[in-house]
Amino acid sequence: MSYFKIIKLNAIPSTNDFLKERYQKGDCIDGDLVWANEQTKGRGQRQRQWISTAENSLTFSVYRSYANFHSRNAFMVSAAVATGLINALKVIGIPDLKIKWPNDILSCNKKVAGILIENIFKKSQLKASIIGVGLNVNQLSFVDLPYAGSLASVTGKEWILEEIFNSLKEALESTLFSINTISKEYWIEEYSNLLWKKDEVALFERNGTSFKAISRGLSPEGFLLLENMEGESLILNSHQSRMLYEFILG
Repeated sequence: MSYFKIIKLNAIPSTNDFLKERYQKGDCIDGDLVWANEQTKGRGQRQRQWISTAENSLTFSVYRSYANFHSRNAFMVSAAVATGLINALKVIGIPDLKIKWPNDILSCNKKVAGILIENIFKKSQLKASIIGVGLNVNQLSFVDLPYAGSLASVTGKEWILEEIFNSLKEALESTLFSINTISKEYWIEEYSNLLWKKDEVALFERNGTSFKAISRGLSPEGFLLLENMEGESLILNSHQSRMLYEFILG
């Protein structure tokens, strides 16, 4: 049984914005999935642009609504989506997969995918999520983006977009439509086990200041638990802080 209702489009500014406009008009149905051949104004975290080339990448968004889902469990959605995508990519043979907190998917230390989740709240309830996924598939050139990669660049082979899409779609269906039946602790543990640079020294930025620390895992709310170079414990919120790539690039 397929839970997704697929809307295939040629070129639109943003798949997330497309679903938000449908939601605002009252036209969204649980499981709507919009897949665009090209995004002209795709967005990533912190309003950054998602750079991709038409016909070499996958860009799609899903609308998922919930019943009786408390807002404090919102990070479960991020954790479930990230781990679900990684499990699908593992099955097709993509190597060395990790999550760079909070929502980047890395292979061999290169960013091959990004996730943008925009949640809709009403009082203390999480009513719905618009979940955007961008995956670099066959793109080989990334000008001025030394941390970017693609499935082709990390495996040395060309991939068929529709086959990759079907693998990811099946994984997200299984994940998103069972999310309420699996404990929050399970999703947090799965996500934590996939953290990039976990228990290693890495570079972070908070309020414009960079510092070295060691990530130790996640809080139930999805905050990153760190230990600084003095052995002190820190908690990072993704709205105020970020993990940097530059430390491994020298």
